[in-house]
Amino acid sequence: MSFIYTALGISTFPQELKTLIIRYLCLQIIVSGIYLSYSWISLYYISVLDSFSIFGTIVAIGMICGALLDIPLGLLTDRFGQRIAFCCALVCLALYYFGLMFATNTIDLLLLEIIVGIYSALISGSFIAWFMNSWEVLAAKETENELSFRTVMGNIDFAKTLIIALITLIGGYFLQQKESIPQMIFFFQGSIAALGILLGFKFISPPSLLRSDMAAEKTYITISSKRKPDRFLFVREKYFRVLPFFLAFSILVFSSTSFSTLIFAPLIYDITAISNNFHQADIKISFVSISLLLISIVRAISDFLFAIASRFSGRVTSFIKSPYNGLRSIYIITFPVAWIANVCVLMIDFPSEIQIILIFLLFLIRIILLGLSTGLYWQFYLQITSPETRSSQESLFNTVNMTISILGFGLIGIIIEMYGFIESLFFLFIASTLGIVLLFIGSRCQLPTNEFIVL
Repeated sequence: MSFIYTALGISTFPQELKTLIIRYLCLQIIVSGIYLSYSWISLYYISVLDSFSIFGTIVAIGMICGALLDIPLGLLTDRFGQRIAFCCALVCLALYYFGLMFATNTIDLLLLEIIVGIYSALISGSFIAWFMNSWEVLAAKETENELSFRTVMGNIDFAKTLIIALITLIGGYFLQQKESIPQMIFFFQGSIAALGILLGFKFISPPSLLRSDMAAEKTYITISSKRKPDRFLFVREKYFRVLPFFLAFSILVFSSTSFSTLIFAPLIYDITAISNNFHQADIKISFVSISLLLISIVRAISDFLFAIASRFSGRVTSFIKSPYNGLRSIYIITFPVAWIANVCVLMIDFPSEIQIILIFLLFLIRIILLGLSTGLYWQFYLQITSPETRSSQESLFNTVNMTISILGFGLIGIIIEMYGFIESLFFLFIASTLGIVLLFIGSRCQLPTNEFIVL
């Protein structure tokens, strides 16, 4: 156990804080281990549906369900606790993967995506909010160094992403051996989700002092001692103030997710699996293919690099005093610049081998930069959210994220099917540029600290 403490950089932390971090790490590993098929599952959907646009539409419908339930479930999570929400979320995910073993048509996948939408609504305000609330109470008693939070979050992302890298590589290897293996992998993922239910029920309970401390630390800060608290100002502080940031992050997350889900794997398969005649209008995918093994290997390498970058994100970014300024600079490179660079690679008439190498390099560089921003992101997120409403704020974030993805996924599926990968990447460039602009605008929407009111 001492080795784990050293690897996470928490050897000098008090025991109660160590226990909290280890529990959170275990839950992160469980949630991460569920994504054994994430490098190629889009190809599985496309092979069943035989359409990019239907795939995007089905994913969007599932997101609609999640978006509608996000805020209500987030408010209920704030009231009744994160443990129930987390366990119910894992129940939904277990049902999804066990059901995916038998899905053979559009209706099956649609129903399963609705279940995934419910999962995302439940998980959004559960164990991450629990960990942050617990951290604020326990860490505040021991240290004032905010860099420790960056370092810990980076180290946790390092550990969980190593797990993703290993299982992605293993999954890709077995997938390449036998075509029936997708169902076996889905069964394994469902079993991991079932294990997560048990661990969530055991681990997600607040530290002994958390409830009393949070109640004791509630303060009422008014603009002046003579002025009564303003409920509108409270709502603005807790929700509207963070909305521009949530919009910006949601657009950037959408562009990243849609690239990974709808573009990256099919694009690589299209270039490398020439014998399979894969094109947007002629979808024929063989799961016993060296292309899928190659995709899994590259995703495993990228996850490993992300893990290493996350491990050192606290140290590398220690000279950056403002998490907001650091994120803004890194995101400009990792989103709009990266998408336009991919467009240039596809537009220039390179041999297919050179195209693959350049796309892989751009992908890996982007992943490394995102990994280095891990500590900054979590520190910034901790700063702009509030313990009393963190679950509902996180649910608001997820609702905004889902809404944007609902609009975007169906649209980008149509763009790929009607035009191609270059046009879809150009669309991501425009979308992510808008996200960066909103990130700049967000700083102008902050209230002065002396105007923050907690009711």
